[in-house]
Amino acid sequence: MTTTLIIIVLTWLIVQAIKSANLPGKYLPLVALGVGIALSVGIALYTGDANLLSDVLVGAWAGFASTGANETATKSIAGIIDSIGASITKTK
Repeated sequence: MTTTLIIIVLTWLIVQAIKSANLPGKYLPLVALGVGIALSVGIALYTGDANLLSDVLVGAWAGFASTGANETATKSIAGIIDSIGASITKTK
């Protein structure tokens, strides 16, 4: 479980670094998927606990999770800011 969380965080960090290089946003989920799979397989090979199918699935899950976490956080924060702004505007 700890390894999966590490892969998710590392995937998210790498994708954010790639995102800052002006890669179009529509490609970021695919990049996250590839980075997650590469990290998962790489860590498994490094630790000697390589099970290719399991590693690919964990990497894919980590890629999707890092993308989903970013989208959820971004939209939630934007929604909160918009609702606060709307209530301030209504009271004036």
